Amino acid sequence: MSARRSAARGLKATIAKLATLYPVPKPLSDPLAMIVWDNIGYLIDDTRRAELFEEFYARVGLDADKIMRAPGNVLLDIAKRGGMNPGTRVARLKNIAAIARECGDGGLLAALKSLPLPKARTLLKKFPSIADPGADKILLFSGISVQPALESNGLRVLVRLGFAPQQSSYTAGYKAAVTALKEQGVMERDWLVQAYVLLRAHGQALCKRSAPNCMACPLDKSCAHQPATGL
Repeated sequence: MSARRSAARGLKATIAKLATLYPVPKPLSDPLAMIVWDNIGYLIDDTRRAELFEEFYARVGLDADKIMRAPGNVLLDIAKRGGMNPGTRVARLKNIAAIARECGDGGLLAALKSLPLPKARTLLKKFPSIADPGADKILLFSGISVQPALESNGLRVLVRLGFAPQQSSYTAGYKAAVTALKEQGVMERDWLVQAYVLLRAHGQALCKRSAPNCMACPLDKSCAHQPATGL
């Protein structure tokens, strides 16, 4: 068996194993909702973020015009419970709405679908807090593109397990890990979304940046124990 086929089987088996450990809730699929989710709080856990997101949906709405018309005191009230620098987040939410309104009556999703993939990524990167990894996630989760996406926890897991090489920068590491997913994973939206969610969950729960809990990890025996420095 070739090394590439063996690695592919290993990655698929790893994702299947993680699926027995962590739930895979139905993720957001609307681009504007995902951007608001990312900007609703700063350095808060998913439970708190979900609470604030639901409150934002109830009090403001997930529509560019509604966000633009939302009173500043309402946005600030929500932002204050989302971590430090709430005023900055209020400004970002208004900026998000302004960019989304420029997409026309069809909304952000329709605008993204109408564009070639590189231009869709460029449009997404105009929004606050959205860089290449965030743009890739939105394109994947919304069904616009069937290309892999990762965030920092998932990237760290892939490096430590030996599926992706350690790189000198986050950008290079991200590109290498996405390539590994393309070569070793399943190029189907549902599988790639599941891989994103499960690798992130494992990085948060056990394969932490500092003090990873290797003794409790069911993948420890097959782990390459790469250092994943800086991830």
